[in-house]
Amino acid sequence: MAETNNESELGRSKYANTPKEHLYHLLTIGWEPNSPLVTKFVMENALQRDLQDWLAINKKK
Repeated sequence: MAETNNESELGRSKYANTPKEHLYHLLTIGWEPNSPLVTKFVMENALQRDLQDWLAINKKK
């Protein structure tokens, strides 16, 4: 018997992410901090300080 997929579950994490966690995920997987998508997301969610914190931490690596 074939398993059925719940469409609401496809492509979604099993737990809720905060906007900050989502931003960090995007940056970690290679999105550029100054890309239009990241810039818009940062502005819409007031994450400017979190972006600066992430950049400061990850420039050292």
